[in-house]
Amino acid sequence: MSNLTLMLRDLIEYVSNPFPWHLAPMGYVREVRMTGHRAREIGGAWDSHLEHTRKAVIQSAELCQNPKRVVVVGAGNLLDVPLDVLTDRFDEVVLLDIFHARDTRRRVQQMSNVTLIDADVTGVARAVFDAARRQGVRSLPTSAPPVLDVGPIDLIVSVNLLSQLAVIPSSFLQGHCPGIAPEKLSAFARNLIETHLAWLSQTADQVCLVTDTVRIEQFSQGPETRKNIVEEVTLPRPDHVWDWQIAPMGSIYPDRDVYHEVQAYLNYRPSVRI
Repeated sequence: MSNLTLMLRDLIEYVSNPFPWHLAPMGYVREVRMTGHRAREIGGAWDSHLEHTRKAVIQSAELCQNPKRVVVVGAGNLLDVPLDVLTDRFDEVVLLDIFHARDTRRRVQQMSNVTLIDADVTGVARAVFDAARRQGVRSLPTSAPPVLDVGPIDLIVSVNLLSQLAVIPSSFLQGHCPGIAPEKLSAFARNLIETHLAWLSQTADQVCLVTDTVRIEQFSQGPETRKNIVEEVTLPRPDHVWDWQIAPMGSIYPDRDVYHEVQAYLNYRPSVRI
């Protein structure tokens, strides 16, 4: 798919569904759209992961003692969100993401107890965009999550988001400011991850966290490689663990299978360490 085609699709999305324009050149709009495309293109390789995620969210929702309001962070195109179950169990379902595509808006428009909030959960996207345009970065912004003015939140769900928080901002900075030291970008990413975990715990009585934590590459020839993708942030012992086959051999890379190890927490508590 050519860059021109991608830009035209971004423009069509913008005309029919306006959003802060800096999100398009940074890649946020395209990422939401392409995630659904990749899931369809790879066939059933993601099915098990998506089902495991939905089951974990359902189990967490069933544990919620006061099911009035749930906030789902990183809802995206709703592939991994059991929306029907949440709308049946909770009085209000709030879907929060940096950008909600037309398909998501169309799906929920008849659901009277669903609210959409467009918000940058890291609070750094605009600052990163401005810094990259100047091509001069003295200090990287620190995370400033939004204050949610929706009333008491009984359950907050962060779904397959934690490892992705810094991917687009870091990539955009690297592309426009190549002189940034790797250790500086790593500290930036770690700040986004740690702040997100703290914000979840401060925002709701109960936290459901689903996140991939390790990238595993299995080569047709050569040793397996493993890479921590949450900046070595220490997490508690999870309730569930599974492998997500991100890219079967031949789908993206001709010589390897790519998996992510996923951890799910039905009631994440940061003070519990392994």
